[in-house]
Order: sequence, then C-alpha cells, then structure tokens
Amino acid sequence: MTNKLHSLTVLRAIAATTVIFFHTLAPTGHTFGGFGVDIFFVLSGFVIALVLDSPGMTARHFLADRIARIVPLYWLLTFSVFAATLIAPSLFNSTTANLGNLLKSLLFIPYRKESGEIFPMLFVGWTLNYEMMFYMVAAVSLILMRRHRLLFASALILAIFCVVRASGSHGAIATFYSHERVFEFPLGFTAWWLWKRGIRINPVLAACTVAGCYVWMAFVDWHQMADAPLLYFGIPAFLMVFGSLSLESMIGSDPLTRGAIFVGNASYAVYLSHPYCVEAARKLLPKAIHGFDVTSPIGVATIIVVATAVGGMLYWFVDKPLHTGARRLLHRLMKMPRHGTRHAVINQPVMAAHDVPARNVSVKQDAI
Repeated sequence: MTNKLHSLTVLRAIAATTVIFFHTLAPTGHTFGGFGVDIFFVLSGFVIALVLDSPGMTARHFLADRIARIVPLYWLLTFSVFAATLIAPSLFNSTTANLGNLLKSLLFIPYRKESGEIFPMLFVGWTLNYEMMFYMVAAVSLILMRRHRLLFASALILAIFCVVRASGSHGAIATFYSHERVFEFPLGFTAWWLWKRGIRINPVLAACTVAGCYVWMAFVDWHQMADAPLLYFGIPAFLMVFGSLSLESMIGSDPLTRGAIFVGNASYAVYLSHPYCVEAARKLLPKAIHGFDVTSPIGVATIIVVATAVGGMLYWFVDKPLHTGARRLLHRLMKMPRHGTRHAVINQPVMAAHDVPARNVSVKQDAI
C-alpha cells in the first residue's frame, strides 16, 4: 500500500475547519480562524517543493496539473455566483453582475469590489490569486534555474514584493501582492528542505509545538494583535507544518482519524463552498429552531459539521470528476507523458484533494 503523509492531510482538515470557524463568527466582530489560510499557504509551499523535485517534472506539465486541480471547481462556483447575482441581486451586498469583474475573477486578477475590498466574485477565491501567482513563479524557476529552483522562486517572490512596495501604488494588484503572506510559500519550501534531509523532532515536542502554535495564532487573532503577520502567523504556521511531519508515525487508522483524512482530502471543496453553508445556516436555523444562536458553541459546531459534510459531497460527486476530466483533457491536448512522475497534494489550497505522498514514493501527479 502506498505510504502517504497523512499528518499533512489531517492538518489541512484542521485549517479548513478553522476557516469555517472564522466566517461563522465574523458577524460578531470576533476574529478567530483567519490563520487557517496561513497554514494552507505554508502547506502549499511544502507540497509544490515536493512536486518540483520530481526529475521528470516540466513547467508545462506542472502548470497543466495545477490548472486541472484548481480551475474547474472554482470556475463552476464563480459562474454560479455570477448567475445568482443576475437572478437575485438582493441577496448580495457588494457583488454585482459585472462582466469585467467576472473575467478578472476567472483569470485570477485582483480587483476592488464595489465595497472597496480586494475580492473576486467568489470571495474566498482571493487565496487562489496568491496560489496562481506562486504557480507561475514556480514554473518560471523550473525553466530558468532548475537546479536552484527553490532559491530562485523565493528570490522572485521577494522581488515582486519589493517592486510593488517600492512603487508606492495603492492599486488593487500592488496592494494585494505587497502583503507579507507571500513569504509563507518560501516557508513551505524550508519545511520541505528540512523534511527531505530527514530532520525530525521528538514526537512529544512536535505535538506540543503544533498545539502551542495553534493556540498562539488563535490568541493573536482573537485579540487582533497581528501587526506583523509573518511573525505572528507565518512562522507559527511553518512550525505547525514541520511539527506535523514529525508526527507522521503517530497517525492511526481509527474512525476519527479516517474522518479527518477525508475532510483534509476534501478541504479544497470545503473551503470554496463553506461560505454558502455558513450564510444558509445563519439565516435558516434561527427560523427553524426558535432561539437558536449560530455563534454559540453548539451553533458553531453545527455549522462546521454541515459545511464539512456539504463540502465532502461536493468533493466526491463534483470536484473529483471535474478534476479527473480536466486533467485528462489537458494531457490529451498537450500530448504529455503520464508516467514516471511523482506527485503531492495540497488543497490549496491550501487546498486540494487527495493524500500527500511520503518521501521517495513513486506515484502520478494526478491529484494536486
């Protein structure tokens, strides 16, 4: 049986449910859970470093697989939002049926919505704008400096950050890519570099590190202290990823763990779909159950269960078939070889679909 990095899959499940928590509590003014995205970004850096390490990997192959993994479900849900704005515009606060904004959303171009916020039509898709930029940087590094691809990709990210900061522009693109979170991808590279060299920490220390970093980010987030996001969230997210890798041997096969692994596999679908579940629960549950408070502990737990269940079904019945079909189509169109490559997966995804393969396991790159 193929060995997998189930520890990272479980971590994706934790990150996904944390983000659901964030959007559930958002109307109360409390900020808890946004750091789930930071975990996803570091995970993404780790997994892409693993993918780029494949001897037969090419930039064309890499980009085709990333497009097949990310685009189909995101486009489907984006078109759904656009259709909804045409049919029932009163349901939306700052999203309108604007063709220009639709095109920018589909092409992963940051823009300001009517509210002034930098979000695409499917607002949680803002993370994918970072991801797609990162994929382009990774592809360029494969072409120009394969041997030192991770250093080159990190340098490119730093260059992009410095250029947009130095420009002094307040435009959407410059503002978006001048955020410190872009450095969370190179932190993922670092986690991979340590892991590849067999560096591990004691499981007890690793467990304390993972739990302690989560509690730290929750505390900072709740008290809105994050004036240095890379320090407060990026570094702890890196430590959580590295610590989780050291817990791989502790991952069991009990029902709870298997459930967490499934949620981790489905985390991309869960992430993209959960805002609809949160809003539906917020509006419908108080009407169905008198006095029901969706922000209470029971309410939050209910929404998390419902959102993960809906996301799991979306993953199984929609996302997986779309991904498989898109990948087959791209390989057919581009006439790519489909053998001899390794793959790793992040839902990011944060945030993709299947288990993360362990070191030195030869499998296809068909699930990222």
